[in-house]
Amino acid sequence: MLRDRTIEIYTTTLLLASIVLLFSFIVGSTFAWLIHNVTLPFGSLPIILSVLPLAIPSYVLTYAWISIYPGFNGFWAAVLILTLSTSPYVTLVAVASLRRIDFTQVEVGRSLGLSQLAVLRRVIWPQMRVSLSAGLLLVFLYVLSDFGAVSLLGVNTFTRNIYTMYRATFDRNGAAVISLALILLATLIIALEFRLRGRRTVIKSHAGIVKTHVKIKIGWFRWPLLSLIFTYALLALGVPFWVLTTRFIQNSESIDITSLISATFSTVIASFAGATLAMVFALPLGILLARRSGFIPKLAESSILLTHALPGVVIGLALVALSSKFPWIYQTLPVLAFAYALLFLAKAVGSIRASLQRIAPILNDVSNTLGITGFAAFRRVTLPLAAPGILIGFLLVLLTAMKELPATLMLRPTGYETLATEIWAATSISKFNEAAPYALVLIIIAAIPTFILTRPDKSDSQADSEGLIQ
Repeated sequence: MLRDRTIEIYTTTLLLASIVLLFSFIVGSTFAWLIHNVTLPFGSLPIILSVLPLAIPSYVLTYAWISIYPGFNGFWAAVLILTLSTSPYVTLVAVASLRRIDFTQVEVGRSLGLSQLAVLRRVIWPQMRVSLSAGLLLVFLYVLSDFGAVSLLGVNTFTRNIYTMYRATFDRNGAAVISLALILLATLIIALEFRLRGRRTVIKSHAGIVKTHVKIKIGWFRWPLLSLIFTYALLALGVPFWVLTTRFIQNSESIDITSLISATFSTVIASFAGATLAMVFALPLGILLARRSGFIPKLAESSILLTHALPGVVIGLALVALSSKFPWIYQTLPVLAFAYALLFLAKAVGSIRASLQRIAPILNDVSNTLGITGFAAFRRVTLPLAAPGILIGFLLVLLTAMKELPATLMLRPTGYETLATEIWAATSISKFNEAAPYALVLIIIAAIPTFILTRPDKSDSQADSEGLIQ
């Protein structure tokens, strides 16, 4: 725990996460401000380009950049890749927060003599603080848990070190000790975020005086601003699509179609099973957190968030140790699905909680007066109203399970290959041409739930996405 190499890993991991956090905040909040406040051309295209990189796993993005620049590696290369991968989280939650602010409050602040900066600090920021802190926490935890990008780029973080120790020796005590250090670090980060979050500030205007937000028209200057989003899209979307498409076309004759189809079906089956199991676990927890307060709900929320903070390599190591005691479940699909459910339970609980909190309690009271109580009221009144948000949570878990790499590597049944493991097997030995078809298929099937989740034409989906991120 205290040897020089472990302290070096601590320093590298924290520095990488902190720098990525800063850059993602700058990029994501800037894009959110432009999308919400400035009249940009091409309709919904700017927000689509800003959030669609969520569909691309960090290890696929890294593979694309290494394919172009073989010398692309090291700490700052990891900063670039992880910033491109995590900025959409900040953009999504910031846009959702801005859309929920009543523009009347801004007008009142200006009428009282407040400057633009003062309005931002005293009116807008207090209402965005909670949502942004949740989004930034997600970015920090994403960097802590990333395995594929840092491994391919040669950055020795906690996750890479744990997996190396796990694979290099039959004695996994060292990997377990380092995992405990990572759990402690994640616990401290979550506790700090809870403390900084403070109390949510909600300022509401009377429905009769709500004023529609008016975007700024800046003429020709909108094109340089739009170029910022296009540049980001070029780096985060253009590079991987160009690399994957060209390599796919150049090597179309040597593609193992049978292996590609098998890996695709394996990915869908495993991620679907994990998402289903996560929703089964999440439904009672979401109801508890939405309808109750007190020690038990707070304990449940903290436990769920801490589990979400743990990297896939830590959950994988724990389940390997547990399932190895029972040979009949060791390296089976149910254990892999259970790992997905644990890793992404917080996403499912967040979506269910956000959906239930948007349902007026008076509807349950009315149903009770009509003689519909208990489970019947939940099934006939609450569940249909919450169904869209629950579906969003299912899709989010499905999306993230498709991209999960370390837990899949450690827990998959023997011979059970997914798109993620096939990509890793090829890229880890620099066979980039063989990885291209698997990576391209993974991006295509992951882009479908990503677009549904972000639906830029539906403001309600932005609010749902903000809620499940929190």
